[in-house]
Order: sequence, then C-alpha cells, then structure tokens
Amino acid sequence: MLRRVPRALRGAVVVTVLLAVVASIAQSWMSGTPGAAGYVQTQWGPLGPADRDLLVKVRLAGLWEAPTGSQAETQASRADIQQVGSNLHTEHNELDRITREAADQLGVLLPSSPNDQQIAWMEEISALTGTEYDRMFVQRLREAHGVVLPLIAQVRVGTRNELMREFATTANEFVTRHIGYLEGTGLVDYSDLPEPPSPGLLSAERGPADLIVPGLVVLAALLAAGALLSAVRRRPTPRAAVPTAVADPPVTGRAIAAIAMPRPRPATTTSSGAYRITDTGLDTRVDDLCEPADRRYDDHPRAGDLTDTGPIPRVTDTGPRHAVRR
Repeated sequence: MLRRVPRALRGAVVVTVLLAVVASIAQSWMSGTPGAAGYVQTQWGPLGPADRDLLVKVRLAGLWEAPTGSQAETQASRADIQQVGSNLHTEHNELDRITREAADQLGVLLPSSPNDQQIAWMEEISALTGTEYDRMFVQRLREAHGVVLPLIAQVRVGTRNELMREFATTANEFVTRHIGYLEGTGLVDYSDLPEPPSPGLLSAERGPADLIVPGLVVLAALLAAGALLSAVRRRPTPRAAVPTAVADPPVTGRAIAAIAMPRPRPATTTSSGAYRITDTGLDTRVDDLCEPADRRYDDHPRAGDLTDTGPIPRVTDTGPRHAVRR
C-alpha cells in the first residue's frame, strides 16, 4: 500500500512529522513544562507553567533593576531621580527575597544572573552621564516594569495555586508602585514604549511560540498537496489500445487449389505476319479468323500440307511445329 504513495509525498509527510515533534520538544524546554499538561501538584494546589514563568521573570527583574537603582543613587544628575534609584534598590531587594521564598516552597529553580538583554541595558545606562543618564535610566526601567506587570495580572486572575495568588498580589503592588516612581520624574517617553497587544492570534493569551505547531500543520498540508500535484503531473499518460490483429480465416482445400493455380494472363492481340502471337505462342492464321465458321475447320488444309506460302505449321499445346518435307 505504501509503495503506491508517491515518494515525494512520503518524504514531505516524514519531514513534517519530524518538524512537529522537534517543535513540541522545543516548546516544552523553552517553557520548562514538565509532564503532558505542564502542571504539578503542590500543597497549595496545582502549579502551572505560567506560575513558574512569573517567578523566573520577577527574579530576573530584581537581578538587574536593584543594582541599577543603586547606581542611580550616585550617578543620576537630579535629586529626585537619585531618590527613585534608592527606592527601586531597596524594594527590589525585598521583592527578590519574597520571590526566592515562594520558589523554594514550590520547588521552582530560579536564575542567578541577568539575561543577555538585561546586561546590555545595564551597560547602555552605565555608559551615560548627566541628563542622558537620567533619561535612559527612567526609560529602560519603565519599559521593563511594563513588560512584567501584565504577566503578574494574568497569573493573579488565572492561577490554580493559592500561594501564587498571594505572590502575584504582592508583586503587583511592588511593580505598580515602581511605575509610579518612574513616571513621576516626567522623563518617560510614552511613544517609545511597546504598544499593547492587539486582539487576535498574537493577543495576550498567545505568542509567536504558540503558532509553531499550527504553522507546521499548515506547512504539512501545503507540502502534501504540492507533492500530490507533482505526482499526478508526472504520471504517464495511458497509451492507446493497440487493435488486436484479426485472425485470417481458415484455409480450405478449395482455397489452396485456387491459390496454386496460375491466373490466366490476358491475351494480347498483337500479330506478326500471317499468324497471331499470344502469350502462349503462335495461334491460327489471322486469315482463318476471317473465314466463315463452316470452312474454318472443314476446308482448312491439313497440318503439314504445302501451300503457296509454304507448309502450315502444326499448332500443338507446346507451340507450333513445322512439318518436315519428305
């Protein structure tokens, strides 16, 4: 059965299945989801992927925002911004302690250093001075707090874990207060902040990673359709049926005799001299053809007799014979 399927179609299906499996494994690794549904049981209720992700994101935020706030206490050019830096430094240390305690109780592993993007932001801010430092410090931290706040709200309204509801409530208070500190400086450029997600495929509940598997399914359908179309086009056109030779009728004895007998050749009426020449030899004299029928045989000289013109040749089956004078 499988041999009848075109090779191109079989290859497309195999490649697509492998891509789907690899994508599913990659999604599990990226989200850190153990088990089929990504939930584990705890004494506070089920702990899901979004719960673990929030703990990791809040921990990462504290790893770079606390030291950056501490830096702003001495490097910022304005006193109010120095105070904002001090508040962020102190409160992020407190929020980080709460995050680590919740993660320990729920058995969630947390990172120990900022990620590459956060390190790049720290280097970018540290390289500036004066008002440029103030503006970049406020803008980058306001942008970072705006990213983590929606995650906190989603977990707070949807988590099945009681401890995570308490943590999300506390984290929401910290982050909302920090946004107020930063916006109070008057240096936030709102036009440079990321726009809210629009409703649709990439809305709050879905991201680009969620479209990997559906995209592979669509790709598989397109590859299968293309391979099938290619196989149909390459299929050889059926040849026209060769007509079966009609058998000759049986040859009977009478037919064999008719085939063996020579066909009579048409007589030629050319003449030479006094005799008619035919395909089989000389025939009677031409003059005899004009004689009356009653004299043609009765009064005709006998073969071998002498006439004024000489002996009449004797006509036999094998040709004319001349009489021999004795």
